[in-house]
Amino acid sequence: MFDRLRTSALVFGIVGALGLGAVVAIPLIGPVVAAAPAVGDVQGYVELETPFPVPDTPFIGADGETIKLADLNGKVTLVNFWATWCAPCVKELPALDRLQASEGGPDFRVQLISLDRAGSKVYAPFLEKLGIENLTSASDKRTKLIQAMKGRGVPASYIIDRDGMVRGYLLGIAEWDSEDAKTLMRYYMEAGS
Repeated sequence: MFDRLRTSALVFGIVGALGLGAVVAIPLIGPVVAAAPAVGDVQGYVELETPFPVPDTPFIGADGETIKLADLNGKVTLVNFWATWCAPCVKELPALDRLQASEGGPDFRVQLISLDRAGSKVYAPFLEKLGIENLTSASDKRTKLIQAMKGRGVPASYIIDRDGMVRGYLLGIAEWDSEDAKTLMRYYMEAGS
């Protein structure tokens, strides 16, 4: 698995260096294992062998107030770092919106966090124009939170359990509204029940 991840990081790094796409590198966030038994087969998802607590780094919530990831405890949360200038991010936004529409509720949420430097002035009208109806975005304009999560590019998604522990991550684009992705989210929702 590590060979495949290293190869992916190398390919994304080369593609990014050539100006052909987003630069995505594998974060060094601890030992990893393949997806747990009964977990949906989401290509590229890496489940952590040793989950770690969300960082205490503040960011700007959708309402403009400063919040922390720990403020979102109580639900399984798929945190997706994105930007309006990132073509792969924009491509996966509709699938994230559909995932929120189908699975969002008392046990699960999708939390977008934009890295756009102009914050909501840029991403709010962008999401509206794109037709994203079920999601709002928060902002990490100075990229402090994604750095604390050891992310090195976008899109980057992290699954956080109800207790604020980062359980796994996926770097790059995914089909978040697929049955496999829904199965993965339900696995974490049921794990905390």
